[in-house]
Amino acid sequence: ALAPLRTEGGAGERHARVSSPLPQAARLLDELGLARATPASLMTRWADAADDAESLGGRAWAVLGAGPRGPVCADLVAEGPHLLVEGQAGSGRTELLRAVVASLAAAERPDRLSIVLMDGRDSVGAGGAGQGDGLRVCTDVPHATTHLTANDPVRMREFAQSLSAELKRRAELLGRSDFTEWHTGRELSGRMVAQRTATNRGASGAGESSGDLDSPPSSTIRLRPAAARRRTETAPPLPRLVVIVDDLDALVSPPLGSPGRPAAGSVIRALEAVAREGERLGVHLVAAAAVGGRTAESEPAKKATLRVTLDAPTSGPDEPAPGRGRLTWSDGRVTAFQAGRVTGRIPRTATLRPTVVPVEWERMGDPPTRRPVRELGNGPTDLALLASALERAAREVAATEVPSLL
Repeated sequence: ALAPLRTEGGAGERHARVSSPLPQAARLLDELGLARATPASLMTRWADAADDAESLGGRAWAVLGAGPRGPVCADLVAEGPHLLVEGQAGSGRTELLRAVVASLAAAERPDRLSIVLMDGRDSVGAGGAGQGDGLRVCTDVPHATTHLTANDPVRMREFAQSLSAELKRRAELLGRSDFTEWHTGRELSGRMVAQRTATNRGASGAGESSGDLDSPPSSTIRLRPAAARRRTETAPPLPRLVVIVDDLDALVSPPLGSPGRPAAGSVIRALEAVAREGERLGVHLVAAAAVGGRTAESEPAKKATLRVTLDAPTSGPDEPAPGRGRLTWSDGRVTAFQAGRVTGRIPRTATLRPTVVPVEWERMGDPPTRRPVRELGNGPTDLALLASALERAAREVAATEVPSLL
């Protein structure tokens, strides 16, 4: 690994590095480095995010899966702000969105990043347990504050109004600053204490200072705890908000007879506002849709600077699992990856025999081939284990609960 073999040739001949082939399937927790998800490991990640000077407003790291040179991560803050997942039915779109939810939650505290989930389909009860539940299986993650299914026009209109009101509230709070600038100024103001001097110590001065200020013998004026508490309440913490929508096509072009058809337009208008103004307000949109159609001409699709294209589903023992795709950045770079699965059962690795694979000499120095794993037939899923660890970690750090939009 330190000194790989090279072919004989001239001194100026350059050897092209061969990347590791993509695995047939990938486990998201392995790509996150959380093979054993514990509250302590999650709190360490959250503490690292809090100390990161480049992410004062909160991290939004979405790990998609395994790439040729390690995990493939989409940073919604630095490379976003929005992500669009395109693929045919059965290509693994919903499972990829679940992986995005899990990786976002593992990267940041729930009071610094909140997640809103929406299933664009009218019903998510078909297709078997675990496969037809849509994004509902992610509601145990403490970061998920709201879940909506597009089958109730009343709740859909309430959601659209609440989301629009949240955008307006953030715009009024930020003023002319953007999300990062506002948090930078808040961080600096929290570290600096302005010098104040006592003036007019007469009777009128005593009356004015009796409310919030102590009048000590020195020239230093100290704020009472009640005044400090009110000052904190006037500037509440403003977390990043990620809106994740599955099956955006059902909202852009709702089928005839759909219960949510009358209110789909109001939801789309709210999502369009997120696509236009979200970058400045700290609101990100992650949506999944089919390739082409009317959705490709919608504003959420046009504003997506990060795009994932999933391959058509295939069957066969030698074919990769659903979730094989490519991530395209705004600058045109493309990276292939195998989406990390997060709703699988705990892998049974203790009973596996050592794996022996042939290694061609051209691949000396490349990462080792991943061991195949077998899932247990029963027991909790990786997502359930992660959600439990996230909940305990949130209690340990006393994270403030973010209110729901509904």
